Amino acid sequence: MKLLSSAAVRRAVVAAVGFVIITADYDQIELRVAAALANETTLIEAAKKGESLHKIAAVKLFGDNYTPDQYRYTKNVNFGWLYGGGPFTLSEQAGIPYETAKEIIDQYRVEFPALTKYKRDQQNKLIRSALTPSELRLYNSLRSQMFEYRQDTYSGKAAVAKIRGRINDLLAWKTGYVTTDYGRKLPVELNKAYRIVNYEVQSTARDIMGDGLIAVMADPELEPTVLLPIHDEILGMAEKSKAEYTARRYGEVMSTTFRGVPITASGKVYGKSWGHGYMKADK
Repeated sequence: MKLLSSAAVRRAVVAAVGFVIITADYDQIELRVAAALANETTLIEAAKKGESLHKIAAVKLFGDNYTPDQYRYTKNVNFGWLYGGGPFTLSEQAGIPYETAKEIIDQYRVEFPALTKYKRDQQNKLIRSALTPSELRLYNSLRSQMFEYRQDTYSGKAAVAKIRGRINDLLAWKTGYVTTDYGRKLPVELNKAYRIVNYEVQSTARDIMGDGLIAVMADPELEPTVLLPIHDEILGMAEKSKAEYTARRYGEVMSTTFRGVPITASGKVYGKSWGHGYMKADK
């Protein structure tokens, strides 16, 4: 059976005669949530000024005259590194040499120290929550031993690999938990502790979206226009004469703050179908 493409599905959502499809989605919600959780002041100040966090990061990494490709690398590292990816992942995603990817990530860690600390602290907290005192002492000892070997020699790499194996055995089949600001208790396998940031950020973003949907549905003017929620977006249908106003109202009602950081939403008029909002991207 042939599956429909996402573009075909979007074009199938068509407004009634005299109406158009409208939408509102959050502006870089996951990066703003991460900045709030980490208290990364550079990104928080950019959010408060209504600036693009991706552009701010690109300037930090490549300077004011960054290229379109460098902007793309920045978006890759913003989420790839944040959610546990390393140089190899960035190299594959961006199509750049491993060494270049490593340099970008190393620079990112320097430019955004609070995000770096947040990632490290959350993983350590997760591991501490699930290990016994004796297991934790062994874990810390093994981690320290890894730095006693040179990793540019065959013997050093072999020794580190052996220690990693012991760490994996220690963490296997163990689960830690993180509780979000919204009270969700999220389980994370210790062998994949790097996922904790992904889970916490995306879970929080989902709950913010949930609150936004509830607010829109509680508005007697907007509720009849709602079609469905999609990820961090709400799709609706409005009369042509009221479309711009209704889309703007969606954004206003959905916008909020998280730990003092603005979480804004922007409304748009797509046109005859949901797909009309994506036509340029589809080409």
